[in-house]
Amino acid sequence: MLAQSQMTNFDSDRRQHPRLPMEVEVELHEAGEPVRIAHTGDLSQGGVLLVLNGHPKPEIGTRVQVRVCGLLGGGEEPPLVEAIVVREIQEGVAVQFTGELGLE
Repeated sequence: MLAQSQMTNFDSDRRQHPRLPMEVEVELHEAGEPVRIAHTGDLSQGGVLLVLNGHPKPEIGTRVQVRVCGLLGGGEEPPLVEAIVVREIQEGVAVQFTGELGLE
């Protein structure tokens, strides 16, 4: 989990979409790599900060897919959401959603 001093300053951040602190377990899919389990640090309509808990970080510009762990309310599996790595932090990476749902 991110320390309070490392959390995003939401008031001074000039992003296109407001970000909300939210910790959810997710799967991170990257071509040619095993699935990694991560936790979200914050979430917005445009992307998500992924805390990788020591797992290797995909490089900036890498296309990935993100999926919430578990089942949805109706028992369905959550969709894979296409994203691209846009920033690296000490604890993980930030990804921007590309607006596409992935198919397995």
